[in-house]
Formats: sequence, structure tokens, C-alpha cells
Amino acid sequence: MVMENGENWEPAEPERRGRHKTFSSAVSAAVEDILRERNDFFDSLADRWQTLFPALAARPGRCADGRIILYVKSAPALFSIRPRLASIRRTLLALPGAPKKIDLTLEIHK
Repeated sequence: MVMENGENWEPAEPERRGRHKTFSSAVSAAVEDILRERNDFFDSLADRWQTLFPALAARPGRCADGRIILYVKSAPALFSIRPRLASIRRTLLALPGAPKKIDLTLEIHK
């Protein structure tokens, strides 16, 4: 055990380190947080999604370049939701604070 001034300087076990197992994963998460596009409308949409679309098998995943990417769990879910994108877009455009144009994309994400 490495001791200095009564302090244990041994590295903590991975289970006790927190959400990141390695330094590189912590740096990657920090860089991603810095580069992630902030969008107030998307943040409010993510919070209210379940009340707006309770039975929809998609959820807002991220906002990139002004496009809202909806995550689905499988290809069959993607194909069942695709015809409903126009009605989802109309519902989102009616929300307060919505941008003038909303682009929706579906992406399989487990």
C-alpha cells in the first residue's frame, strides 16, 4: 500500500471509481459533452415525450445539425413508425417554442 501523509494513494477498484472505468472513457465523455449541440426545444421535447406519444415505440435520442433523431429498438419498429413521421412532425410543430422546420430521422439503437 502506498501511503503518503497518512493517505492511501493506491488506485481505487474499478467498481468504486464511478461511472467511468478508465481515464480515456472519462475524457471521451467530457469531449462529447462539450461538442454536443444544445437545443432547448429538444430538451423540453425529451422531457415531455411520454405524455405526447405514450404508445409510440420510439424515443428522442439526440439532436444533430438541426435534425431530431428518434431511436427505435428494432427494424420492425422502424418500419411501423415510418408512416407516422408526418403526423409526429405536425404535432411537434404545434408545440410552443418549436422551430419553423423539423426534420425527423429514425435510427435503430438498442
